[in-house]
Amino acid sequence: MINRNVRLLLQRQFVNLAILTSKSLMNFINRLSFVRAGALFFLLLFCAASSRLMAGIEVVGPEDTVITNNTIPSIKPKSLVQSMNGEQLNALIDFLMELDTIPSDLAREIEIASARFRDADKQAISSVRPAIPASDLYVSWEVNNLFPEKDMLKFKGDTSVCLQLDGGKMGMYHHPFNGPVTSNFGWRDSTQHNGIDIDLNKGDKVCAAFDGMVRIAKNGGGFGNVVIIRHYNGLETVYAHLSRIKVKPGQIISAGQLVGLGGSTGHSTGTHLHFEVRFKGVPVNPKYLISFQEQKLLCDELIIKRSKWGLAAYPKNAHFYTVEKGDTIFEIAKRFGTTTASIKQINGFTNGRVRLKVGQQISVMK
Repeated sequence: MINRNVRLLLQRQFVNLAILTSKSLMNFINRLSFVRAGALFFLLLFCAASSRLMAGIEVVGPEDTVITNNTIPSIKPKSLVQSMNGEQLNALIDFLMELDTIPSDLAREIEIASARFRDADKQAISSVRPAIPASDLYVSWEVNNLFPEKDMLKFKGDTSVCLQLDGGKMGMYHHPFNGPVTSNFGWRDSTQHNGIDIDLNKGDKVCAAFDGMVRIAKNGGGFGNVVIIRHYNGLETVYAHLSRIKVKPGQIISAGQLVGLGGSTGHSTGTHLHFEVRFKGVPVNPKYLISFQEQKLLCDELIIKRSKWGLAAYPKNAHFYTVEKGDTIFEIAKRFGTTTASIKQINGFTNGRVRLKVGQQISVMK
């Protein structure tokens, strides 16, 4: 038989639960079937009890629960949804996902409650970030020279490093500008073109690709008005030929934040964004990590590897590659830091000229 004090405690909890639960949630419960309403109600009851939301109850011991206040509190407390912790909120969301519909007012209340935990996650991420991005990889923080360091991966006992591109302290990727590519990375007019040109109009907004800190924000000769951002994984991104610069050196930047307006300053024949990716001063083909057609990253983790051709870059654990328009065995070998002979061998290609087809999948790693 239930102890009298325990029965009083349960009755009191049901009264408080009705007060603390939002109107939107109570209306929703009333429309549920008896079984589902009962299950949801006991879930909310457990959340309320574990969060110690029951005003006027003092727990003295397992058999000594005492009701210290028999009146309903006059101060309106937060709704139960707003008072849930992360685990409780996830349990509620999991329950609701099994239903056909969720009322919009209840969905808004859950969104507000969830925002608290997203903000907490951002604070946790910022707390593990160094004051200067990638200070363990660079010997200095240069504010005058655009690209002062080219040590080509002087790592102890290795010539490669794995970089996280998305999530964690890097934040989420944001495409700098959604426009057609007009010029690719590589040789152009007998000179090396170290970036990707994206068509835009003067005054179009150009945004940061990743979270980081502005290292350069000034007129950079042939680059015109240029912004260089160092990111927390050691990559740097370059935004050149801007008509206006909207950031300052030393400024903390979030992915998607405005850095400048499109233009045609410096050595430029028309309005466009010259976008570069560099690691320790060495250019990396942006198409090795970004799909410019779909405006998204190709992978979450990138291997940067030293080779005699410069820096190779490819997704971690990559074993296959899908041939794209313009690809050659030599270009694919450079991208993955290997040799044409190795690719021919593992794919069973002849030693002569190999004709690749767009969409063809070939092995790049043993």
